[in-house]
Amino acid sequence: MRPSPPLRSDPPVRPDPHVRPDPPVRADPPVRPTAVRRAKPTRASQPVCDRTPAVPTGTPFVSVCAPRPASAVEAELRAELTARLEFEPGLNAVRVGRPFFDHVEVWPDIVLSELRVAIEYDSTGRHGLEHVGRREVADRRKDAALRAAGWQVVRLRTGRLPMLGPHDLQLSGFTRQTVPRLLDELRVIRGSLFVDAYLRG
Repeated sequence: MRPSPPLRSDPPVRPDPHVRPDPPVRADPPVRPTAVRRAKPTRASQPVCDRTPAVPTGTPFVSVCAPRPASAVEAELRAELTARLEFEPGLNAVRVGRPFFDHVEVWPDIVLSELRVAIEYDSTGRHGLEHVGRREVADRRKDAALRAAGWQVVRLRTGRLPMLGPHDLQLSGFTRQTVPRLLDELRVIRGSLFVDAYLRG
C-alpha cells in the first residue's frame, strides 16, 4: 500500500500594499456612573417660620419674632409721632405675600395701620455700614414686599444715604422739622382730609 502524499498548505496571503488595513477594534471604555449633584437650596425651598399668624396679606399685627427696637432715635421718633398722630400702638409687623428671608412678615420701624404706611428711619450707624451694599438690597426687597401687600413706605434717610422710593425724605438727622415733614408726606400719600382726621388736638 502506497503512502498518501503529504498535504499541501495554501501559500500565505500577502497584504496588498495599496490597501490600508482596517484599524483594530477598540473596546469602549467602561461607563462610569454619573455623580448625583445636590441642588442648592433656593429661597423657595428654605424653611419659613411658622409663627406668623394666618392672617390676610397686608394685615398688621404684633409679631413674636420682631426684634426689639435698638435705636434711641427710633424711640424718639415714635414718641414725637404719637404725640401728634393717633394710631394703634404696639403693632410691629405686616403680613406679606411672599417669604422675606425666612418669614412671611416684615418689621417696619413704625407701623401706621390706619394709614397703611410703614415708617423707616435709616442711618449709616457708627461704622457707616448700615443700609448700604447688601443691606440696601434688603431694604429694597422689604419695600417691594410692603407695596405688593398694599402698603406705602416712607424712609427717613439721613446722611448721604440716597432715596430708595418716591416718598422717602432726606434728612441731616432727627430735628424739630422731621415730624412736620413726615406728616406732610403722609398727606401726599393718603390725602390731607384723611391724615388730618387722625391728628391730635
